[in-house]
Amino acid sequence: MAGDENFPFDPGASSGGDYGDYGTGGGGSGGGGGGEPRWFSAPQSAGSGRVPPHNLQAEESVLGALLLSRDAIGAVGELGLGPRDFYSPANQNIFDVIRSIYSTSGPVDVVTVADGLRKNNMLDDIGGIERLSELQNATPSVSGAEHYAKIVMDTALLRRLIHTASEITDIAFSQPDDAVKAVDMAESRMFEVAEGRNVDTTRPVQDVLADTMEHLEATYERGDDMTGVPTGLDDLDAILHGLQPNTLNIVGARPAMGKTALGLGIATNVAKATNLPVIVFSLEMAHLELSQRILASEARVDSSKLQSGRLTESDWSKVGLAIGRLEVPLFLDDNPQVTVMEIRAKARRIAAQHGGVGMILIDYLQLMSGSGRPENRQLEVSEISRNLKVLAREMECPVVALSQLSRNLEARSDKRPMLADLRESGSIEQDADVVMFLYRDEVYNEESPDKGMAELIIAKHRAGPTGKARLVFQGHFTRFDNAARQM
Repeated sequence: MAGDENFPFDPGASSGGDYGDYGTGGGGSGGGGGGEPRWFSAPQSAGSGRVPPHNLQAEESVLGALLLSRDAIGAVGELGLGPRDFYSPANQNIFDVIRSIYSTSGPVDVVTVADGLRKNNMLDDIGGIERLSELQNATPSVSGAEHYAKIVMDTALLRRLIHTASEITDIAFSQPDDAVKAVDMAESRMFEVAEGRNVDTTRPVQDVLADTMEHLEATYERGDDMTGVPTGLDDLDAILHGLQPNTLNIVGARPAMGKTALGLGIATNVAKATNLPVIVFSLEMAHLELSQRILASEARVDSSKLQSGRLTESDWSKVGLAIGRLEVPLFLDDNPQVTVMEIRAKARRIAAQHGGVGMILIDYLQLMSGSGRPENRQLEVSEISRNLKVLAREMECPVVALSQLSRNLEARSDKRPMLADLRESGSIEQDADVVMFLYRDEVYNEESPDKGMAELIIAKHRAGPTGKARLVFQGHFTRFDNAARQM
């Protein structure tokens, strides 16, 4: 359960707040029948007559334990218990003062907490010092503090679920012409509830270093330096040690360089190597064209033959074998208007079904739209690139985004791309962990001595060296391969 910053419910809010107009009465679990005591005040559920889930006995028990034991304060703090997890505003205020005193290393007891409440003009509101003494004396067991806290957090989670359900209803009413978008938005809200239960991102450096040592030992024992997922392109893997989890990788190129072929080839190789879902979001090509390209590359059959259907007996044999090799978890999405929010929802769904995601490919970044209507395209692309980086962190997988480069580079004598050629926003370079550029000299020079060859220029590598990877381009197969094993 998220703490107070991330939890939108405010039981002390006035009528019409986030959760409507909740009131007392009924009591819910542990709420006690026959009305609430004088100090209790919580808004009422407008119209429904139902009181949101809460457990006052658990709230009182955890507060009493905190007044009796400093160790209990640290224990419930590690669980992520926050003031807004309490249903009663009075209990919220008591907990907040306890936490404030604890954070300054002061003694926490009935006297100091009463003094803190008095200074904030809240002592009478919570029932006076007598109320604090009652909490202390009524606590069943100090050792049960964590258990009581979990009960409080669980009921708070249910209240957040109720609030989210109300939001989803509003979404459905506000999106009458776009049901798919409404479903994706609703799913995203529900995932936020599920993932916000208790996410602690702060860890002691000793724990992190211990994990680092385990990772180093596992890499050493494995006997190779592949710390990420292999792309199948040896020169590239030698520089990057594979595509690393949590990273945003930009592949930039001018049109006709073959960036889609490169992206699909890497996606296929990663799906084979990891047996984890690899999701391709193509805003430019439909399913059929994507699958034909993947099949042509895997079967090494001329892509024009697949389009026309004029295959020889040998071609049919190659296609059949290739289809067998493509029994991998590769997912294709050809929605031309997909947003980062929708990508996030779909990736989460697939990850939940398959135990994770191996890689996400986006073709291509400049075709995406942001979540709103920013003042200009540069701000919109900045938002998209930042959200793609967040997506990589959240899904714990590499995100590869193809990017169109500025045509200004074609005015130079040396047309090899540079970081300045990334179109529309410098934030792409800032957000990316890796920026690489695909360059084929024969696109500009028919007499090029490097016909059939390509350079993958690693211009930015946050975690290591830059450099160049040499590739073979087999255009009739829409395929890039290692220069050392040209076919």
